[in-house]
Formats: sequence, structure tokens, C-alpha cells
Amino acid sequence: MIQTTLLLIWLAVLVADDTPAGRALRKLLVEAPARWCNRWSRGDLLLILVLVAGAAAILWAMEAEGRLFLGMFGPDIVAGASMLELGTLLDVAVTAVAVFTTLRVQGLRHWIAARLPRRQPRARRTRRQMRPAANDDGDGPVFVRAA
Repeated sequence: MIQTTLLLIWLAVLVADDTPAGRALRKLLVEAPARWCNRWSRGDLLLILVLVAGAAAILWAMEAEGRLFLGMFGPDIVAGASMLELGTLLDVAVTAVAVFTTLRVQGLRHWIAARLPRRQPRARRTRRQMRPAANDDGDGPVFVRAA
């Protein structure tokens, strides 16, 4: 019954578009809800999505008891959740994670590098043998002690 009424009203808005009744229906049924929805922020939409997802999870997991639970405790959940603005809380959480990540990146990199095995063993360094200078004529010491 309700679906048929809504379809007839929608049809009336489409058919009577330029008439005074059509303009009144458009203002009442299209423009007023659009203005109301335009005032919503991202936090409001996030809150609605979280509440709907939580209600769906409760109904899926608890079935008949979930309906009773949501019927009795649902208004209190909505009232309590609307006191917090989830968009702001999300911004604070993301900012905190970003700050702590940038502060700890170097320490974390060294900590991980110390615990991971090396990919290839390091090549040993060998000392090069010292060659005598090109202008050295003798095999003895450079300085001779006077007796």
C-alpha cells in the first residue's frame, strides 16, 4: 500500500512538473529533504554507517534475540553515539598514528634490521700487500743507526 502511494506521488511530481501543484510537491518532497541532507557532515554519515553496520551485525548474529535487543537498547545506543562526533575522533586517531609513526620510523627500521637475517654474507676485507717504493735501491732499512 505504501509503495503504491509513493509511486503515485513520484508520478505526480513527474507529470505535473510545471503546474503550481507540481512545484509545491517538488519543494516539499525534493528540495526540502535535499536541504536537510545537505547539512550533514562526514562525521554524521560515518555515525549512521557505523550504527547501521552494527545493527546489521547484531541482527545477523543474534537473529530473533537481536530484534529484541535492538528494540529495547537501540535508542540508547543512538543517543550515546550521537554525543560523540566520530569524524573528529577518526581525525584524532589518524593524526596520532601519523605523528607516532614519523617519530619512531628510524628506531623501528633499526630494530627490524637487527632482527632480520642478512641476505648475503659480507665479503671479507683483505689487506693489500705494501709494495716497495719505485725509487728504493736497497733491501735494508731506510734509516741506519750511527755507531
